Parts: sequence; structure tokens; C-alpha cells
Amino acid sequence: MAGMSRTHATIRLVFLVLLLVGGFLILRLTPAGDLLSRQGALDVIAYLRASTWAPILFVILYTVAVALALPGTILTLTGGAVFGFWGGVLFNSIGANLGANLAFLLSRVLGRDGIRRLLRGENIQKHMDRLDEVAEKHGFKGLLVLRLIPAVPFNALNYGPGLTAMSWKAYAGATVVGILPGTAVYTLFADALLQGSQEASREAYLRALLAGVLLAALTLIPVLLKKMKISLPGATGALVLGAVLWTPASLAAQEVPDHAAFTRILEQVVESPLVDYAGLAETRSDLDRYIASLGNTDPSALERAPREERLAFWINAYNACMLKIVIDHYPIRSRGMGLIGRIRNQLAGRPANSVWQIRDVFTTEHCTVAGEPRSQDEIEHEIIRPTFGDPRIHFAVNCAARSCPVLWPEAYEADRIDDQLDGAVESFIDTPSQFTLERGEPATLHLNRVMDWYQDDFGGIPGLRDFFAKYLEPEQARIVRSEDTQISFYDYDWTLNDVSQ
Repeated sequence: MAGMSRTHATIRLVFLVLLLVGGFLILRLTPAGDLLSRQGALDVIAYLRASTWAPILFVILYTVAVALALPGTILTLTGGAVFGFWGGVLFNSIGANLGANLAFLLSRVLGRDGIRRLLRGENIQKHMDRLDEVAEKHGFKGLLVLRLIPAVPFNALNYGPGLTAMSWKAYAGATVVGILPGTAVYTLFADALLQGSQEASREAYLRALLAGVLLAALTLIPVLLKKMKISLPGATGALVLGAVLWTPASLAAQEVPDHAAFTRILEQVVESPLVDYAGLAETRSDLDRYIASLGNTDPSALERAPREERLAFWINAYNACMLKIVIDHYPIRSRGMGLIGRIRNQLAGRPANSVWQIRDVFTTEHCTVAGEPRSQDEIEHEIIRPTFGDPRIHFAVNCAARSCPVLWPEAYEADRIDDQLDGAVESFIDTPSQFTLERGEPATLHLNRVMDWYQDDFGGIPGLRDFFAKYLEPEQARIVRSEDTQISFYDYDWTLNDVSQ
């Protein structure tokens, strides 16, 4: 039965390919291709202007052309010339939407299963699954953003979503709204351009100039928003969805990424010991791109990498994913929790803006790393701690709380990770709220509660004494190592480490 299913899926995919190739051959080998030339368009315009059936014929022509992935620019020009601006926008939109939805249906029915059967590699399948998750979660907003940008290939956005799990409702809604501004601008441009070529009127040329300016503005939407520091809803989904739909190479796994991009992000938002989450939320595209590179990392390449490179990768992954889940829910509010969760947080004394107000904050698999959806707990407790056995990681991973060891304004790098981890420990020791040696009879060492939770990673209380003694002056080291010195742990402050709080 599996073999029959694979055969049917392959046949459907071949049929889809032949359909698209057929459309291309029609343009190249038959007189129909002449209709998309300037003179051919003028002939069609003259014919339609003389026909009472012009709207129906035009919509049918536009629908079939779009469904066959034929260029639509000449048709848009034709619509503007035949029906004027308002009629052109109306009939261009109807034809474009019908054609786009037909393309989506063809892609979904004929292509989706075949593509999945063809791309059988385990890692590629994981990326396909991730694409489905993005399409389901960000489908409408992501596609809407891409539709608003004329530079993104129209036909790629018609067929691409059908290969994902995006719902037809989301696709159709984003298409109706997303193509309207571009259609209006192109129709205005086409109408003005043809009138200008036929009449050489000043008004036509002014309208053409206006259309050109509006078209440029649409193309520059992402740049303008970034300059204005405006976060466009769905931009994250558009980034991931668009990268996959019109860059097939993004499905291929990559080598272990460079972390310079993460350093640039941290330099902008970390005001040690706090983080500018509001600023990060407004300009999160760089973080999303970096996390996408973590997700696309080839697990086998990561496994072959030196220990230092793997350790830096996973520490950076934990910190980047922690930033992601915070800004996914920023500003944090307790109302996001269910009744039981709110009661539990109240009894535990967790602040209203604590990350604990995010449902399953440490256990939900919200971040794809090395081809797998991961949770914060998995990265820390199932990968970093057991794999590397280095207690210094507890001074490097940041859980977005004020009592957590600080997040540094730079990423961890393989070639100097030992120095960076030692620097994190030394900074911890120099911070009174994290480490205080109180002399007296007896002396008392006050430590961050993290040292209590994970004291087994240090070798218990004796191990904690020996660990910190290595970073202290001889006299302080002697006191810390002494069994007479008591050890106590500070209460943990889960308040979000936000500069605005």
C-alpha cells in the first residue's frame, strides 16, 4: 500500500511538472506567446474593447495564465488599458485571485505528496516538518507580508504555499488582501503608460510617474519599516516562509554557523546585567535569522565538530532561544496562564512579569535547533550538562531573570570559550548579589541559589568550595575551602531582567 501511495504521488507530481512545462512551451512554440508581446497585447486590447464579453473573457484568460505560471505583467497592463483604473483593478484582482487559488489547489493536490516522497532524506524531512509548522502558525501573516512586496516572485507565492501545510483559508485571505495594493499600482502604471504612449498627454505621464514612485515604495516596505523601527506583524513568519518558498537551497542542512550575527544582536540589546526586550521585539528579524541558521545546522556536522565548537553552539542556542520565547510573549502578563498556573505562580512568589508567566516556558519545544524542535530544558539538561560536564555553563546560560548570571553582549566562540567561561565566573564572583564572602566567626559564603540547585554538577558542597577557591586570592580561597565556613543561598529573584522594569 505504501508503494502504491508513493507511485500515485509521483505520478501527480510529474503531471504538475508537465502542466507547468506545457505552459512554458505554449509561450515559446505557439502563436499564443505573441499575445504577451507589446503588439500582441495591443491586439488583445483592441479585441476586448470591441467585445461585450470583455470582462468574462479577460478574467478567464488571466485565471488560466496565472494557473499555468505565465507572466502576468502584460495581462495587468491589458486590464488597465481595457477597463481603465477602477475596472482594471477589479478585473485584474478577480483574475489574479482565481488563478492564484487554482495554482494553490494544483500545487496542494498534485505536488505536495510527491515532493515529500521525492525528498526522502531524514534531515530534509525534518526541515519540511519545520516549514509546515511555520506555515500553520504564521501562514496568513507571513504570506500577507510577502504579497505586499512586488519584488517577491508572484508565481512562487502562488505555488509554494500549496507544498506546505498552510490552510486554504489563510492562503486565500492573505492573497486577497496582499495583492490588492500591488495590483492597484501596476494597473495605474499600465493604464497611464499606455495612455501616454498613445496620446503623449501630460496627465498620463504624471500618473505613470506616480505609479512608479508607489511601486518603489511597495518594494522598499521592509527597508522603510526597519529604518522606522516598526515591527510588521507576521514578519518573522514571512522571513522563514519566504526563504523556503523562493530559495530551495534553504532546505539543505548547513555546517555549524558563525556566531558573529548573534554578537551583533547582543551588542545592541544587552545593557548588562539587563536586556532591552522592547527594542529586540521591534527589530527581531536579525534574531529570527540567526535562530533559523541554528535550525538549519546539520546534526552530523555538529557532531563532528570539536568539543569547543559544540559547546559554544549549544550555549548560544540556549540564550538565543530564551530571548526568542521572551519576545514571543512580550510584554509578559500573568493573564496568559491558566487558573492553576496563576495559583502556582502566586504560591511560589513569582512576579507578574516573570518568565514563569509564559506557559511551559522551559518545557515547550518552541525553538528548532540542529533540525529538531527543542525546549530550554532539553538544551540545558539533556544536551549541555550531560554532554560537556562543565559546571561553568551555569554562569553562561541565561534564563531571563534578574538573579540569573548575566547575559554577555557577545556570543560564545569556540576559539576562546574557555577564557569566556572563566570571565563569566569571575564576573559572578565580583557581583555582591551573586557571591559574597562574609568574614566572621564563622565565616559565611553567600551564593546564588543556582549553585544550590545544581551543586551536584560541582561535586556537592565540597566541590563548590574547591571550584570557587580556584578563582580567589589565597586568603579568600583558604576561608572558602574551610569546612568551618558556612554556605547560604540567596533567594532567587525571577523578575524579568528587562531594562524597562
